[in-house]
Amino acid sequence: MTPSRSARVGILTALLAGACLLGADFSRPDPATFTLGTTTEQEIRARFGKPDGQVISRVGDRVVATLRYAHAEARSTVVPARSMVYTFHEGRLVGFDYSSSFPADQTAFDETLAKRIKRGETSRAEVLDLVGKPTGQFIYPSAYVTTPGRRADVYSYSRSEKLPPGSTLETITKVLVVTFDDRDVVIETSLVVTSISKPIQLAPDTKHAPHGGLS
Repeated sequence: MTPSRSARVGILTALLAGACLLGADFSRPDPATFTLGTTTEQEIRARFGKPDGQVISRVGDRVVATLRYAHAEARSTVVPARSMVYTFHEGRLVGFDYSSSFPADQTAFDETLAKRIKRGETSRAEVLDLVGKPTGQFIYPSAYVTTPGRRADVYSYSRSEKLPPGSTLETITKVLVVTFDDRDVVIETSLVVTSISKPIQLAPDTKHAPHGGLS
């Protein structure tokens, strides 16, 4: 994977890993309720409310905006989180993704299966049979699709837990991107696995508590 490709994947990785006691809880929306190239940013905002974060970036000379919604719960060791992102160009949806580490709808996937996806050979139908339904889809122009006529399926998962003695929050994020040509044949794959450690700050009145508070 090229450095520029890694940077583009890093945008979504950072968004998915950014959940920390943010926003109201939400359930996984049905992908069939979105239409790439048609659904508007106003419709997403009306449906899900004010986002927890927003990133403006460029794909060539095209400006795209990505909204993030996130929710997490502080528990004894594991910190389950949900995150969903929506990317727009000129107010129209060009990509969406969802990640969850809650047991009810967790999006974990077997990243070793990526080795069985062959560029120029594997079809989208075969990828779906192999890895399962994607958590997200993107079209041009977006961070994952920089050429017209192509599309990308995304598989995302992010998990956070407190490390003993409860002073560090470690988040591991996996993002698999499979890009297809106009014949739905794989032309590119990328797998990014990141690990981020963040100190947990303790409030003055809880500094002697077993687990403290999340920053």
